Amino acid sequence: MSTTTDGAPGGTATDAATGPATGPAGVVAPAPPEPGAPETPPTPTTRLLHDIAEEAPLRDPVRRRRLLLTAGIAVVVLALVVGAMRLFGGNAEEERDAAAIEKVQERVLPALEDLLGSRETFLAAERDYLTATKQAKAAVTRHNRQGTALRLGPQRAVLERVASQMNDLRTTLADVEAPPITADAEDYLLSAVGTLARNAAGNAAALRRAGAGKVRLVAVNDDNALPAIRKMNKSLLFVLDAARLPVTDFDLPGGTDKDKGDHSTSM
Repeated sequence: MSTTTDGAPGGTATDAATGPATGPAGVVAPAPPEPGAPETPPTPTTRLLHDIAEEAPLRDPVRRRRLLLTAGIAVVVLALVVGAMRLFGGNAEEERDAAAIEKVQERVLPALEDLLGSRETFLAAERDYLTATKQAKAAVTRHNRQGTALRLGPQRAVLERVASQMNDLRTTLADVEAPPITADAEDYLLSAVGTLARNAAGNAAALRRAGAGKVRLVAVNDDNALPAIRKMNKSLLFVLDAARLPVTDFDLPGGTDKDKGDHSTSM
């Protein structure tokens, strides 16, 4: 419900529900702010006007060109400063990194080379073992099926030699305390060496006992030495990565496979 009161000339009226006073032309007469009243928050229109005023210099072609020129000069100066920092400070940092990597390699390489030498001895024995076992298995298969005589003296001699070599290598590895960075790889190599020695000796004994009955030989597969070989290869890749050494220089997965007859690149 609205109430009207007589006031100023012109018959102005105050609406009790809305508050503002209006004149004959419907123009709003702003009421004076009460003492201590909070400031009226800006309306969206006020904010828009403020934004346009801030943007006004950009709309002036002359001011706009000046601002762009200033901004361009600032960008060029910043680029020169950053470039200089990278040229001088960056080179110093790269030199420090290179020196640190060189020190790491100096500490890692002797132990790594010793381990890779033992690994190569193992891989050579594995190649001999795989060749002798493959030849023996072909003859054993015929023997088991047809009862043919076995003449596998040369293969048995190779297996016996492999077993002896691996026993010697196992003793050598057990006497060496590997540094932490190659310790895991050496443990896996030691496991693979022990398995190969055991399998070679077992196959040689099986051929030595071969008679009228069936003969069973053991190959390098997932049931014995191969898991340890794969773990050794993977561990050595971690060593190369830590020392920033290129894998292409090594007989490892992703590198140079020197001989397809072993598992040097098996993962």
